[in-house]
Amino acid sequence: MENNVVVITGGTSGIGRALCNRYIAAGYQVTIASRSEQILQKVQADIKSQGHDVFTVKTDVRIDEDCKNLVDAVVEKFGRIDIFINNAGITWYESDEGGINIEKHKEVIDTNLFGTVQCTKYALPHLLKSKGSLVGVCSIAGEVGLPNRSAYSASKFAMNGFLSSLRVQYINKGLHVLITYAGYTSTNIRKKVKKDHNSNDFPPGYGESINEISMMSAEQTAMYIFNGIKKRKRSVRPTSIGKLTVWLNKFLPKLNDKLAARYYN
Repeated sequence: MENNVVVITGGTSGIGRALCNRYIAAGYQVTIASRSEQILQKVQADIKSQGHDVFTVKTDVRIDEDCKNLVDAVVEKFGRIDIFINNAGITWYESDEGGINIEKHKEVIDTNLFGTVQCTKYALPHLLKSKGSLVGVCSIAGEVGLPNRSAYSASKFAMNGFLSSLRVQYINKGLHVLITYAGYTSTNIRKKVKKDHNSNDFPPGYGESINEISMMSAEQTAMYIFNGIKKRKRSVRPTSIGKLTVWLNKFLPKLNDKLAARYYN
């Protein structure tokens, strides 16, 4: 696999870092992107201390020029892209008393949707050339509306539609598109939004019924994504509760609304 090149946005922590480790172990040429140069350098040093190497590119996926620079830098260094994983993402919890926050909607959509669109725009010609894999780390929130997460759900529904459309558009050109509908995963994404939130009612772990022990680890989620790419699947839903939520939403939507309001609150 020494000639296979994978790019992972949001690759310094959580699912992205777990994917980075897994692809390094599999012998791929790995590039990770993040907004923080300092964190990129730290991760790179950690990986080097373990006897491996990783290429890093400072990238804010909200900025079109950064996305172009990421792809250009990877192609200049390795000559190709075989897998591009759109993993960078943020979330926001909308408290009932705070209501809909337009600024946060724009911030979440700029990152989760347009970050994916812009990176894909530049990576796509190279993926078509290699008949590679375009991957989106989406969410169950991209299939089922979740309470107090209208910004996040809107961005992930749109991401889902964007990638699904590209799958059909390029179905006869060898492009593989995998959408990962991740469920609750133990990462820093929730901890960061909790830290930034000023509501006393913000539920820890997105609900008292959820805790770090019951969540899937980033490493487990990365394993599902890695195998999904390897098998060129259309989609993966790593968590059992996520699979159940989608099934109920399809066949018993009214019941699912009530359960989602309770479980995901």
